[in-house]
Amino acid sequence: MLFGIEMLLAVVFFIVMVTRNGYLKPTWQQLVTLGLQIASVWCLIHLFISHVYPEFVFAKDVISVFFSAVFVFAALKDRYESEVYRSHHQQTATK
Repeated sequence: MLFGIEMLLAVVFFIVMVTRNGYLKPTWQQLVTLGLQIASVWCLIHLFISHVYPEFVFAKDVISVFFSAVFVFAALKDRYESEVYRSHHQQTATK
């Protein structure tokens, strides 16, 4: 019963974090969002592998790193697009 509740909370936390992005947000908000996204994927993978596939416990950290990399790349993309958007609007405002 407790595992079901923990898993449900981990899945909800993960879904909420997947829907967040850092586009046009300050740096501190982008970093907090990224940290929470990484924490959500680590919690979900830890719970899932520990209880459902215990034979893969040795690889849960490696799996978590690869899934976390997706969030890191998405954050870098948001950061780059935010910089491009801001620089483009600064150039058009001065003209």
